[in-house]
Amino acid sequence: PQDLLRKYIAYARGRDAPKLLNLDQDKVATLYADLRRESEISGGVPIAVRHIESIMRMAEAHARMHLRMHVVDADVDKAIATMLESFVQAQKYSVTTSLRRHFNKYLTHTSDHNTLLLHLLTELVKEAAAMARMTADGDGDVPLDTVKVDVSELKARAKERGIADVAPFFKSEVFASRGFRAVGGRKGGLPREIIKTFA
Repeated sequence: PQDLLRKYIAYARGRDAPKLLNLDQDKVATLYADLRRESEISGGVPIAVRHIESIMRMAEAHARMHLRMHVVDADVDKAIATMLESFVQAQKYSVTTSLRRHFNKYLTHTSDHNTLLLHLLTELVKEAAAMARMTADGDGDVPLDTVKVDVSELKARAKERGIADVAPFFKSEVFASRGFRAVGGRKGGLPREIIKTFA
């Protein structure tokens, strides 16, 4: 396994450096402002522009490790979470809890969100299927081919658990691989409904 790992690292290093395209500059700028403010309040490690440059380098390294030609949001999110974890651990113990709470939206990975959203959506599908069966037949034994769930219901449950943005979930592999389809809505915006097809 170690020999294979060495070959993988050598192969990854030999590829062209991943390119930074369509970077979420607002997220990075907001993070920088938050970090500057919190570091001044806590009296901890001062934050400078070099910390943002470090995030960019870590994002590129994460993309290279996954053999990607371009840096994607997941790479930036991982770099931000890594840098924030280091920042929080460098602060006084008395303020680490409040800092973690403040930066929770950055520390929680998109993949974690997608797993939670999948669970919430599965629960909504079960509830919708049970309601459809009861409505169609009195005893609830009617087989269903498809079930529809309103996106607003998923957004509401996601908000209760601190997830404000559900858009990446609809583009994720976990969404498509479970037999879900997103339909309706405006172009570039959120879909209106989610359809679950049963085999």
